[in-house]
Order: sequence, then C-alpha cells, then structure tokens
Amino acid sequence: MDRPSTSQQSIQKVEMFEVREHVPYQAEVTRAPAAYDEESGEMYGSSWTSAWTAICQFVNLLHHMQIAIVVFCVWRYALTSNADGTITNLQLHIVFAGTGYQLFLVESVLTLHRHNAWSFQLSKDSKRIVHGCLQVLGSIFVLAGTFLGLAHVNMQVNTAHGICGVIALAFTMLSFISGIIALFSSKVRLLLRSNPVKIVHMAVGMSAITMGLVTMIIGFNSVGFSTSQGSLSTALITFVVMILVYTLIQPVVNIISTVRKGL
Repeated sequence: MDRPSTSQQSIQKVEMFEVREHVPYQAEVTRAPAAYDEESGEMYGSSWTSAWTAICQFVNLLHHMQIAIVVFCVWRYALTSNADGTITNLQLHIVFAGTGYQLFLVESVLTLHRHNAWSFQLSKDSKRIVHGCLQVLGSIFVLAGTFLGLAHVNMQVNTAHGICGVIALAFTMLSFISGIIALFSSKVRLLLRSNPVKIVHMAVGMSAITMGLVTMIIGFNSVGFSTSQGSLSTALITFVVMILVYTLIQPVVNIISTVRKGL
C-alpha cells in the first residue's frame, strides 16, 4: 500500500484542523495559574493550608517572644537584686540555670518543631545539628548553674526548688547521653535499634524540660522573688507554663508517630 505523499498529509492536517475548529469549546480542568510559582518552579499548597501554616508560625513567634521576656527578666533580677551591685553564686546560679533551661534547652526542642519560625526551612540533618549544639550549650549552662546553686547552700538540698533542680539536672544529663546514642544509633543497628533509643531520648528530654521549668516556676513563686517583683512574678509563671505546654506538643506527637511505626 502506497504511503500518502507530503501534500496529501498536509491536506489531511488542514481538514482535521477545520473539523476541530467547529467543535464546541470545553474548558479544561487544570490548576489555577496562581498555584504555580514560575520563578521557583514549585506548586503552592491550598489557601487554607498556607493560612494555617502562617498562623502556626505566628503562634511560634509569640512563644519565642515569651522566652525572650522570661530570660530578660531573669537576667535583670539576678544582676540587680543586690543593692551594692555584687554578683554572688546565687546570682550566677539564676543566670546560668535560667538561661540553660529557658533559652538553650527550650530552643533545642523547638528547633525540631515543624512550624518553628527560624528552623522550619532547614533540612532534617541541619535541624539535628542545631538541636545537638543547643543541647550541649544548655547542658553546660545547667550543670554550671546547678553547682553554683549547690555551692551557695553548701550542698544542702532541703527545699522544693533545690530538689526539683537536682532532678532536672539528672534528666538533663541523661537526655544529653541518650541524644548522643540516638545520633549514632543508625550507624550501629546491629547493636541498637534506632526507634527505641529515639523514644527514650525524647521521653527523657521532655522530663528534663518539664522539671527544669517547674523548678523555675517554684523560684518565681518564692517569697524573695514574689515579694520584690510583685505581679511580674505571676506573669512570668504564666509565661513559663504556656512555654512548657507549647514546647511539649511536638515531642508528644513525635513519640506517638514513632511508636506507630513500630519499635
């Protein structure tokens, strides 16, 4: 059978075009042009998803502001509590322990939060690196602050603040050790399974944060602080409670998801 010539093929194309030209117009179901970013080549999510993400990041930003306010008030009280301007072990204890728990350890947990304002764009490995660095700094500050407090009371722990502080230090050191094991657990799978180690690390870390912030709440509620600071004491306690609740949300979700994946 002979193949049609080039002229015949062109005539057929023209005829097909003429036929299609009279077909009623049918709108194609496509994505809205606004959902595509020509510059980055990426597709946007839905408007509701984007709005919810923005709200979550805004709430996260408010909690960072609360953290900054609490740390500022802690430093201000510690550095101005003595009329003569002297800095004792007690003042250094407040600065180091308060900064360690309220700033470095809380921020180390928030680093892994999916909506954290300054780390949500980082890769998982980058988040783990920043998380580990903040945890190391926090552990050093907490260790120094706790021993400065113990030196101030001659190693005698007989108050709720002191007892909770020692327990918080123990959990902090356990969290630091379990964090190192969790970091390398994927490289030693023949000896350790990664999921149980991660669950232990998250559980111990949550306990450390909880006990550390509870210790701060007890300190803010003490007679010396509440008498001199007045209503600021109540405000700081409220801020710390809100920070604690918000900080624990993501670790609880992570523990549940890790357990569902299987030990």
